[in-house]
Amino acid sequence: MKPDYDSLINAGLSKEEIAKISGCEDQEMQIRMLRKYRYKLLDEVHEKQQSLDAIDYMICKTKK
Repeated sequence: MKPDYDSLINAGLSKEEIAKISGCEDQEMQIRMLRKYRYKLLDEVHEKQQSLDAIDYMICKTKK
């Protein structure tokens, strides 16, 4: 299966990453590569959540 190029671009993958995934004929390997990128994005979400929590804490502390 060839992954949808536009969806992968919208997800933030580079052209090189997309080429690597698209060039792979092994569907299981494609899934592993996509999951690896998903975990990377999820780590970024968690980091941003920690930043938001710190800012919320400072807002709450400043109000008191």
